[in-house]
Parts: sequence; structure tokens; C-alpha cells
Amino acid sequence: MHPTEATTIELTSVAADRLDRLSHRQRQVLELVALGQSEAAIAAQLVLRPETVATLCAEVFRTLGLTPSLHLDRRLLAILTLGQAH
Repeated sequence: MHPTEATTIELTSVAADRLDRLSHRQRQVLELVALGQSEAAIAAQLVLRPETVATLCAEVFRTLGLTPSLHLDRRLLAILTLGQAH
């Protein structure tokens, strides 16, 4: 790892400090992602369009400064971030 690269735990710790920047709806979406819900399932549960959920997910991860990747999916990032907050 390059000395300036942050670890996943460091990134999610910073993200946890930013949770207060999320709206109530964004926080709901993050929590449902952490529970493994698909965008379609989240849309049905929150009575939203799937496109709206996709937008909310993108906003959540952008606000938290997290980028899901092939190795770190958004569910794992959500779980780690919420875990750091407690």
C-alpha cells in the first residue's frame, strides 16, 4: 500500500464522522444497503422509484467520501461506516 493511501477502516471512520451530513432519507437508504437490500427492495420499502434510490445511493457514498469498487461493495462500506459510528 502506498503511504498516502488510506485503509478501508480509515476511510469508513472518516465516513462515520460525516453521517450527520446525510438527510433522514439518505440515512434510511444507507441502513437498508447495510442490511443487504437491493435498490428495488429499498424502493418498495420506502415507496420510491428505483431511479430515486439509485440517486440517493450515489449521493450517500459521495457525501461520505466512499467509492464502492470490485473489492469493496457498497454493502460492506455501509456496514463498516455504520459500525464505526457506534
